[in-house]
Order: sequence, then structure tokens, then C-alpha cells
Amino acid sequence: MENLLRRVSPRIGINKSLSYNGMDAQSNVIERYMGLALNLSQNGIQLETDREIEVKRILLMFYDYQSNYVAAKGSVVYSNKDDSGKFKTGICLAETHQDNLQFIKKLIKSYHYRRCIPIFVS
Repeated sequence: MENLLRRVSPRIGINKSLSYNGMDAQSNVIERYMGLALNLSQNGIQLETDREIEVKRILLMFYDYQSNYVAAKGSVVYSNKDDSGKFKTGICLAETHQDNLQFIKKLIKSYHYRRCIPIFVS
């Protein structure tokens, strides 16, 4: 309950896959994996992953609905295993507030965008 009282921005539920790179102090990539963004706010994202994220610095990446590469740096706040065996990881975005908002907006638009492509079977 304490965590809810400290929350500055409300969370938005989402279900969007993201790639992430774990980085060391010199920004060298030391691990590359995929995760599922469960919810987000103006300052952070909660990821669900199959493995624990043990690094502190992370780069989140995805392609938006116009196939543009979008990325944001962040820091891992926690990574806890749940009852299903998955890991819930909290990430605080480390860019400027304006850059964080742009990343979040593009992520939400990409999540809600649905391209209707007719499929013809001959």
C-alpha cells in the first residue's frame, strides 16, 4: 500500500512487447532479451519477462506503427518473481521529462494502432 501512496503519475494498462538491452556502466550491451510492457506512467514502465533482469541500466526499444525505431534509457528499480514464474520488473525512465513523454506516447499509439489487412484465399 505504501507504494501506491508514493506514486506521482497514474498507471495505464498496456500489453505490448518490447526489446531491451541490459547495459554496463560504460553503456556496453551485456544482454539482449524481450519483455512485455504491462503498464506504464509518465516516468516508468513495468515489464514482464521470463528471466530476472539483474543489470541496473537498460535500453527499451520497439518499432512504432509507422515502422520507426523508438528507444529510451532507464534504470531497473526492482525485479521480482511472481507465482507464475515470470518476473515483474519496474523501470524508471532516465531521459528528460519531454523525451519520456514522447516515448510513452509512441508506445501507446503503437499499442492501439490496428492495421486492417484483408486476407484473400484463392
